[in-house]
Amino acid sequence: MKAILQRYILPSLIGRGRGVGLLLPFLLAACSTTSHLPEGEQLYTGITEIAYGHKAGSKNGTKADSTGVITAVSKAYGTVSDLLRGNVKEQDLLRYMQQNDSLTSGQRDTLQHAAEVLTAATATAKEEVNAALSYAPNNAIFGSSKVRWGIPIGLWVYNAYADSESRFGRWMRNTIGTRPRTISMANPQLRTQVARQTLRNYGFFHGSASYEVLTEKKDSLKAKIAYSVYPGPLFCLGSIEYQRFTGLTDSIVQRTMPQSKLHTGDAFSVENLDAERTRLSELFRNNGFYYYRPEYITFRADTLQTPYTVHLQVRPRADMPAQAKNRYYMGRTRITVLPFGSREITDSVERRSISYRWGSEEGSKKPPIRVGAILHNLYYETGSIYRQRMHELIQSKLAGMGVFSNIQMNYTPRDTSATCDTLDVNIFAILDKPWDSEFEAKVTNKSNGLLGPGVGWGMTKRNALRGAETVNFKVYGSYEWQTGATVVDAGEDKSLLNSFELGASMTLTYPRLQFFKLLRKLNRRAEASTNYKVDVTWMNRASYFRMVNFGARVTYTYQRVRRFKHEFTPLRLDYTMLTHKSARFDSIMNANQALYVSMRDQLVPSMAYNFTYSRRWRNGHQRTILLGAKEAGHIINGIYALASRNIKERDKHLLGVPFAQFFKLTGEWRETFPLTPRSAIAARFYAGAVWSYHNSTMAPYADLFSVGGANSIRAFAIRSIGPGSYHPANGKWSYVDQVGNLKFEANVEYRFPIIGGLAGALFVDAGNVWLMKADPARPGGDIDAKRFFKEVALGTGLGFRYDLDFLVLRFDIGVGIHAPYDTGRSSYYNMRRFWDSLGFHIAVGYPF
Repeated sequence: MKAILQRYILPSLIGRGRGVGLLLPFLLAACSTTSHLPEGEQLYTGITEIAYGHKAGSKNGTKADSTGVITAVSKAYGTVSDLLRGNVKEQDLLRYMQQNDSLTSGQRDTLQHAAEVLTAATATAKEEVNAALSYAPNNAIFGSSKVRWGIPIGLWVYNAYADSESRFGRWMRNTIGTRPRTISMANPQLRTQVARQTLRNYGFFHGSASYEVLTEKKDSLKAKIAYSVYPGPLFCLGSIEYQRFTGLTDSIVQRTMPQSKLHTGDAFSVENLDAERTRLSELFRNNGFYYYRPEYITFRADTLQTPYTVHLQVRPRADMPAQAKNRYYMGRTRITVLPFGSREITDSVERRSISYRWGSEEGSKKPPIRVGAILHNLYYETGSIYRQRMHELIQSKLAGMGVFSNIQMNYTPRDTSATCDTLDVNIFAILDKPWDSEFEAKVTNKSNGLLGPGVGWGMTKRNALRGAETVNFKVYGSYEWQTGATVVDAGEDKSLLNSFELGASMTLTYPRLQFFKLLRKLNRRAEASTNYKVDVTWMNRASYFRMVNFGARVTYTYQRVRRFKHEFTPLRLDYTMLTHKSARFDSIMNANQALYVSMRDQLVPSMAYNFTYSRRWRNGHQRTILLGAKEAGHIINGIYALASRNIKERDKHLLGVPFAQFFKLTGEWRETFPLTPRSAIAARFYAGAVWSYHNSTMAPYADLFSVGGANSIRAFAIRSIGPGSYHPANGKWSYVDQVGNLKFEANVEYRFPIIGGLAGALFVDAGNVWLMKADPARPGGDIDAKRFFKEVALGTGLGFRYDLDFLVLRFDIGVGIHAPYDTGRSSYYNMRRFWDSLGFHIAVGYPF
């Protein structure tokens, strides 16, 4: 029957195009998934189990006699060999330590360390072994080796059209069909060999792995694989000796011994051996030994002297090249730069020990890039010692200029004599194409029901002033409309029904700090830039207002150390002007004078400073601290004071409009605590405050705080709660005034793997915004210590994240626990209905 369907009925129906959409799933379901397997092959349908310490499919042995084992350990606590042989479970050992008061602190420390070493080594090796054994079958769910989708459409289509020679058949087979994955493609024999080698790499020298092919009872052409892994005893490092290093290299080794990657008592690990070789090689290369390589360092191991112990000797190779033993110094520098599309050198110039050659652009004799822009990034002097970290820094800085498509930096000994100690530097670079253009299109769906497309187009001129500067021009626009509700009242201006935004910006970026020549030596080694930007935006907000915003700013960015980044904006001017207001908007503004002040026509002259601290440890632990300060109007107010005007005078104007005066502080702490290689606890705390004074009773709307949404308290929509316990009666339209000048927010997530690239998260979010002073128009909005905890909104929920390597897709479901306003329920859980307390968010990237 299946053969008839595949050969006659299915191609006939598809060729005629009659009822294919309805019949195709049923016809495909009748097709086989194994009819075109190679002879002697079986369809691989996944892994049943990867068992550790026992045979797959059997129970995990019999329960060990914990008392006897622990007694044996207590007699041999000094060597902890029983523990490392795997004869003792960590939980049994910890229980024994709690029950036995006769152990000294040293004995406890020895046993505790051994338990930690064994646990860590086992977890690391297990993860690597699982990766080596895993192989996804057809129609796997997110790359899983064990779980598959129930409908193997790809296999059905492939088998239905495996022999088809028609164009449509080939298209179906190659586009929709998937070639069957067989047992031989899974290659369990090779995978168990890799697993055994992986165990040895992590100190389990007696480890073994085996497999069994399990044919399915219902279909002999289908089979699964079961793996059994026996780690065996763990070998740890004993004595570690560094031998046969001489002269300066021996001094370097001895001086940096505390930084060694090898420690007595740690589990043997090939990864740590490689890390130590790399560490030593980098130390030597940073002290002039240019030709030193990690492979010139060898290890001698003795596993016979002490059971389950590896005694190591670290030595340089006896046959190491003579060049690797010499220290080298920097010589002459030759720089060659060719413009985009040219391979001809047209001119050159000599400057002391530096020669600069270039190819001129058509119609010009000037070099395509000024030599000073390149020399600014060369951090050595003739005669200085070669250092690898200097080379890497120069490479990074030259690439970071953003004007070269190809950069090569080579070193050549000045002569071939055995005593040569000078390296001449050759830098060859090709400029990238001078212009770049970009186009982006997006669709937004906002929490307030606005839906619509957005587009943007930009042009970038590289090396605009022949000093690696870039000029960027961009125009953008978006159009949104209200969905699912009638938003216009009778008699109201219907032109305000939709929302749009148009804008343009121009940015000039220098790859250095402008006007800071006194700090030239300081900023040469740092990642520094100066950014000048002007922009204009024309906004229409549905049923509210039309606004034009003009902006100009200059920003300095400085990052000398990777962990610390400084951003200083000494001058920023923003001018906002309302060109149209709706009756609804006027009613909101009339009812809230403070909000009116924040959204009126005004000039905002400000300066700002932002600091970022970011650190990542080898075990995956991450910490980020963001601090920001912004001031507006203080300098202009000082000019008024010099003109004998009262600095506390209100309604002062500049260029015919009032200017804002406020001071803003923000702080954010983020921390990620790894639990296992693929799970972690992530936390964030955010606090911010804005003080308005003298000429302003409220900061501009853009500088106020709000909570809710996909990256905040996910159980609530953006700007749907606060300030404090205030909740507008017509909340659907009054979300614009649910902002405050004080904010506290905390978030905690437990992130864990689910299957393949799919991960999950359980989260708790809490926070709110408040007003520093009571506002009659927003009762309950001011902060009060007695009401504080009642006014903290709380939500929890579940999220899913799919990692595509280049981006993370996120879907979060927030569940409201406590709303800060009166919902008519007196208990802490005061949500009216469960389904109404849910918040659904689709986003890109992690929330923090």
